[in-house]
Amino acid sequence: MNTMDAGTLPDIELRVATQDDAALLAALQAEMDDGDPAAVTDADHAAMRAVLADMAAYPHFRAYLVYLDGQPVASFSLMIFASPSQGGQPQALLDAVVVSRAQRGRGVGEAMVREALFMARQAGCYKLILSSNLKRRDAHRFYEQLGFLQHGISYGMALKEKD
Repeated sequence: MNTMDAGTLPDIELRVATQDDAALLAALQAEMDDGDPAAVTDADHAAMRAVLADMAAYPHFRAYLVYLDGQPVASFSLMIFASPSQGGQPQALLDAVVVSRAQRGRGVGEAMVREALFMARQAGCYKLILSSNLKRRDAHRFYEQLGFLQHGISYGMALKEKD
């Protein structure tokens, strides 16, 4: 595994995102595909508030903000759930993983994913799953360096036309 030594990872802090963080989350998410966080609109903020409200309806589904030196630099969401497979053992879904462009390559992403793995283990999960768009090759290499293995094939189908 070609990762940083745990002692050299940056000291990050996590906080559960709240409705008041909608604009910040929307700006971070804009950076996922190298978008411009300055182009995020009030409509994007409102949409993020709605997403956070929907997530709150699930008992173990939260968005997290990641802070470094008191500044928000990354975010992710984590859902802990059980399904009929594997005897109902809990599993974790890691999603919406993004590190601000200015902080990429500095260990923030690794420290963040390690925290998510720790949270999943603490919840008794037997696995943590994630998916990544085929075009995000740098992200794929990052996950593989952390020990993730490509498993199975993922399929998707658009249910709505893009606006």
